[in-house]
Amino acid sequence: MGTKSIRHIVETAVSAYLTAQAEFAGIQISTGDSADVQSLPRVICYCPTANPPPDLPEGLGNFLAQVEVHVLSSADDTSLTTHRARVAAVAGYMDSVTDLGAVFTSGGDASMYDITPQAESDDHESRIWHTTLSYGVLCVLPA
Repeated sequence: MGTKSIRHIVETAVSAYLTAQAEFAGIQISTGDSADVQSLPRVICYCPTANPPPDLPEGLGNFLAQVEVHVLSSADDTSLTTHRARVAAVAGYMDSVTDLGAVFTSGGDASMYDITPQAESDDHESRIWHTTLSYGVLCVLPA
């Protein structure tokens, strides 16, 4: 296995994948560890945990990464309807195992086998619409 963090690899791949979608032009998309100045609208791809999957042997580079995709919009210039349409678009792109898997493969740091939607939750922070989409990403580091 390499010396790169699987969590960083997953965040980078998901962020790159969403950035490549023309529909999200003008929306800042970043990884959880980004030091970019934050502006809205914004999508943050964050991987808080990555563990060996319970049904696969440990030590072979297999990981089940928990990924949170945070979609944030200003409530001052975006209606809740528009924000939820943006969330639905993100969720739609995240449903493509083939397309997202290709981004992992092209990066050369890991391969992705599956992505499973887990939860969606809304939060209203001051004047910000905030939706979190949670996924399980099954991936493997190269041998």
